[in-house]
Amino acid sequence: MNFLKTEKKPLTIEITPLIDIVFLLVIFFVVTSKVGESQLLELDLPETESFEYNLVQEGHEITIFENGSVLINNKSFNMNKYDQIEDAILNLENTSQVVILSAESFSYHTWVVTMMDSLQRNGFNEIQIRTIEK
Repeated sequence: MNFLKTEKKPLTIEITPLIDIVFLLVIFFVVTSKVGESQLLELDLPETESFEYNLVQEGHEITIFENGSVLINNKSFNMNKYDQIEDAILNLENTSQVVILSAESFSYHTWVVTMMDSLQRNGFNEIQIRTIEK
């Protein structure tokens, strides 16, 4: 009796369908994931108790309000008429004094940067910036 001899084939696993399934799962999760405001990270920043700043008693005081009005040493101006503000900064005396630049929290940052630039062009080197909370 003659038996058929079968050759032993090496055992292999086809991974082509596995790769297809992995890519389909990746596409599914990318499409169904939420992308939006829910992924914003909120930080609770630490507050310091040991930091102290020196309050300047004498100096020039400039305050920028969110409606566009500006107080320069208690004289009122408007940001729409910036040439008047530039003249008022030019007329400030004693450029060695500290300038306290206060801005309300919702005022435009371009106003603050423009004011800082104007102060620096007119020789004021020490500017303290503060935010006024409502």
